[in-house]
Formats: sequence, structure tokens, C-alpha cells
Amino acid sequence: MNSVILVGGGGHAKQIIEIITAQKSYHIAGITDNDPAKRKILVSGVPVLGNDKILNTYFTKGIKRAFISLGSVDETGARISLYNMLKEIGFTLINVVHSSVILSPSVTMGTGNAFMPGSIINAHTSIGNNCIINTGTIVEHDCTIEDHVHIATGAKLAGGVTVQEGSHVGIGALIKQGVTIGRQVIVGAGALVLEDIPDRVVCAGMPAKVIKYLGNTTIH
Repeated sequence: MNSVILVGGGGHAKQIIEIITAQKSYHIAGITDNDPAKRKILVSGVPVLGNDKILNTYFTKGIKRAFISLGSVDETGARISLYNMLKEIGFTLINVVHSSVILSPSVTMGTGNAFMPGSIINAHTSIGNNCIINTGTIVEHDCTIEDHVHIATGAKLAGGVTVQEGSHVGIGALIKQGVTIGRQVIVGAGALVLEDIPDRVVCAGMPAKVIKYLGNTTIH
């Protein structure tokens, strides 16, 4: 059985461990986490081996697969940094798909994605790399989900929605058909998005309005 190393030892990791363990597709070699308090503990039975600095060592030892088990709340920057680091080392990032996911055969996707329980991804949707499609989400036909996007629990995207790179769609948000969410946007919990949202803003409300500008920081 191929081995995989997980990066991030919080609550999201517990869910990822359960999915991988149930599928029996990979042996989980361990977890890295930069929190000293988590050193040498077990997360759902899997040991925390050390901080992220040891990833090079395990890659050299022959573990070539990895998965980012760090979740994201609003900002996706930490996951983006980890993705870039793992790719630079040379890891292959796996996809993790819960058995209850409904995934159209016409969906295309990259790598490093998490598809959590009960999510539905419909026809001709495109999903990039390092995305979280969280529990109970609905992504309708012809949507485009770019790299490093988190669609949080219970969010619903109507047909033809685009969510651009690095954005976070909050829990329970509703996105009208054909709307484009810009890059590095935070869509607030329960928002109703009826029109396009520009880059680098926070939007919230019903209907959603821009409530904060995040500046011109770019994704690295």
C-alpha cells in the first residue's frame, strides 16, 4: 500500500484520516504540524512526527505522496503556502473523496482536493488544485472552482458560478447562477450573492455587499 504524509493536525485532519482509513487506499505514515503542543501526540490514532521541516527527510526516505490536512477559516493563505512548499519538494498531492460524495463523471479536477461527506458536484464542473469542497455543499453544473478555494459546509453554488483563486465561500452561503467571485475573496457565512464580487474583498449579507477591502496582496 502506498504511503502518504499529512500536513496539519487539527480538526480537518481528523476527518481526512477517517476518509483515507475507510478507503484503505493509502497507509498514513504520520502528520506534520508546526504547533509544539502537538508534538508526538496522536491525532485519531496517527502520530504527529514533527514540524514541517521534516518533510524533506520523509520525501528522501521514499514517501512521495502528501495531503494538506490543515483546514482554513476565511483566509486560505496558509494552505497556499503549504501547497507551494510540497510541490517544490516534489510531493505528489492526492485527492481525498468521501464515499458519500456525488461526483459527476464529467467533472474535471486537479490534485490535493478534499471532497467531504454529502457534497454534490454536478456536470461539467471544473475544480483546480488544493480545494476543500466541504460537508453538504452543492456545486451545480458548469461551475469553475479555481485553485486553493474553500467552499464551506452547506454552501450552494448555482449553475455556471466561477470562484476564482484563493477565495473562501462561507458556511451556508448561496451563490446565484452565473456569478463570478473574484480572487482571494471572503464570502461571509449565510451570504446571498446575487452579483459579481471583485478581487480581495469581504462580502456579507442578504443580498451580499462588500463590507471590507483587503488590499492588493497577491497569491504566492
